Amino acid sequence: MRLLILPLLLIAGSLFAQTSKPDAQPSKQVVQYLDRFQQIIKKNALYADSLEWEQLSKEVKEKSQGLATIEDCRPVIDHILNTLRNAGDKHSAFMPKGKAASWTSSTYAGKQAESRYLEKGIGYIKIPAFSSMDSSVGRTFSQGIRSQMQALATQHNLRGWVVDLRHNTGGNMHPMIDGLQPLLKEETYGYFIFPRRKKEIQLRIRSGKGTKQGVGVAAITQPNVAVLIDSLTGSSGEMVAIAFKGRDNTRFFGQPSAGYTTTNGTYKLSDGAYLFLATGYMADKNRHTYLPTIVPDVVVEYAPQGAQDMTIEAASKWLVEAK
Repeated sequence: MRLLILPLLLIAGSLFAQTSKPDAQPSKQVVQYLDRFQQIIKKNALYADSLEWEQLSKEVKEKSQGLATIEDCRPVIDHILNTLRNAGDKHSAFMPKGKAASWTSSTYAGKQAESRYLEKGIGYIKIPAFSSMDSSVGRTFSQGIRSQMQALATQHNLRGWVVDLRHNTGGNMHPMIDGLQPLLKEETYGYFIFPRRKKEIQLRIRSGKGTKQGVGVAAITQPNVAVLIDSLTGSSGEMVAIAFKGRDNTRFFGQPSAGYTTTNGTYKLSDGAYLFLATGYMADKNRHTYLPTIVPDVVVEYAPQGAQDMTIEAASKWLVEAK
């Protein structure tokens, strides 16, 4: 989601003009902050070898002249990330300390999962983006998914599930996947692959996670799952989708995803801000990667606003007919 907050931008520009002196050397804290920022990228970034580091260092030095505070560094940080983006990285991002505080807060005002019964024995669960790194908030989010699925499975004789990831722009993938454990079971659902480090990390559902909060999964036994994606399914939303790739009795419906299928490492900076840096790829349980996008098995055109949802209709038809 992109916000245009023009008054704040004007204020920021005014403050930058007041605290910077173009002909002066940058302060020690500015030099240290920008050096650390570049070193993290140089050591860990997936596209680090595609950058002209000598030229970039020269540009950073020129653009940091006269900067006095860490807050003044933002234009230089944006330049570094734009250079990385021009090298092919479309996923890395910088989160200022103010925004980072909301991500680590124990209060959460974001959307929760939604569910309903679609008739003909089909359960429906919509997983929204989840933007929190607080563990207690994550557990509540996951439990909400499992509770809703359990309720539907208890109340209806289900033959299959629709997992709707459309408009899921990402955030923290783990609470989403933990919540969907009843459909993924206790097994490997993917890998993080880091080409530069020649390393991979196996991703598994941890045993018993679906029952710790008193939410049983015994009634959720249906093998058939239809996963819905679209052009706004991005980042961690795509990671959740990939967790279902390679799963038996599963089909994807909708439109190709947004194409942010690289994995982001999280690096906390000295002022409390975060650098989210593309460091590798997520692969499915069979080690297949999805670049540049996840393409659905069944492409369904977007329905006009207010019209019948043709993607849900196509998914429901398959679930009814599936063996």
